[in-house]
Amino acid sequence: MAFQISWLTTSKDLIEEQFDQKVNLAMGSAVTDFNASHKTTLDIETGGECGDEESYKYIPVQKGQMSLLDQKELEETLNLYMSCYGIDEKYSMSIFDKTCSDQIGTYCCTINTQAGCDTDYNLGVSFQVKDDYLYDKMKFMIISSILIFILLSTISFLILAALVKQKKITENNIDFFNNTAHELKTPLTNISLAMNLLTRKDKDLAATRYAQIIKSESSKLSNQIERVLFLSKMESGDYQLKNEKINLKDLLLEVVDNMQLRIEEKEAKVNIDAPENIPHILGDYYHLSNVFRNLIDNALKYCSNKPEINVRLTVEPTQIRLRFTDNGIGICSKDQEHIFEKFQRVNTGNIHETKGFGIGLAYAKTVMELHKGLIKVNSELDRGSQFELILPNL
Repeated sequence: MAFQISWLTTSKDLIEEQFDQKVNLAMGSAVTDFNASHKTTLDIETGGECGDEESYKYIPVQKGQMSLLDQKELEETLNLYMSCYGIDEKYSMSIFDKTCSDQIGTYCCTINTQAGCDTDYNLGVSFQVKDDYLYDKMKFMIISSILIFILLSTISFLILAALVKQKKITENNIDFFNNTAHELKTPLTNISLAMNLLTRKDKDLAATRYAQIIKSESSKLSNQIERVLFLSKMESGDYQLKNEKINLKDLLLEVVDNMQLRIEEKEAKVNIDAPENIPHILGDYYHLSNVFRNLIDNALKYCSNKPEINVRLTVEPTQIRLRFTDNGIGICSKDQEHIFEKFQRVNTGNIHETKGFGIGLAYAKTVMELHKGLIKVNSELDRGSQFELILPNL
């Protein structure tokens, strides 16, 4: 609305200025032609001579007025030029023997008398319906502005209504998803607890393949549910980090040690390059370990050969960098734009051989942002990937 009003106001000023210029040009041209057709310019009744020593014969006129014949001639000339400049609006013409600048809404033009005379006439033109001319010229702009405003208002209302509806649907989906996650967590906890009790009572059962599968899959599902609930709490602002002093090198070694069975299963190799004295950082132990575990797990999953993962930790004056480099299948530039979004997974073909919800990297990004850090990716297809974590130093 502000832009439309500003546009219309500016347009009105320009059209009015153009109208004024046309009127002044028409008046000036008419007066020029009129003066040119009267060699002695205008005849004024002065009761005697006008000038130094020369005497002129004057056409009798009333005191302070032009003759009716001159007025008619000037009016016809003015009408002609008004038509030439495209001004068809009705106007009134007046002749003043004094200035007409004090007449509101009147255009003035001086008509010079013959040389040596003191009196100059002023041609005054006033328009009673000037606003009609402006409206006629701006009619299209006014109508188009109104239509544009109605169109934009309608579209904005429809978009707002759609967003409100979508927001309700999203909130319902999130509530349903969170409730489902909580409902899944309860029986999963009971299954894990029951399995632990069974394996304690029967040592032979703990060594069986089926028991190990139940423990492993329960643990995976529990971690996935925790990530979903964590992301949900982050979005609603209900979660606060449990910060404590953490040595990142020790945390990395612990994560790798906990994943040793998974690493051996894939016949992978994990190398950690870190200096001896690593300064501590303030962070959430649980979630940072999940981020490291997630990056290593992705490197194990998305690799067509024997995985080789190199983790390099460097200390800078204000920050600590961790680079996770692998020899996996890589990520194309198109997918790199979306891998940190929720429920997005790298396209590896029509067959999904890897399992997951597609929230691991979104979870990692959220954790890093909460730690006032950053996560970046540098990858090429069939040439592996490098994920870089940047955390502020104490």
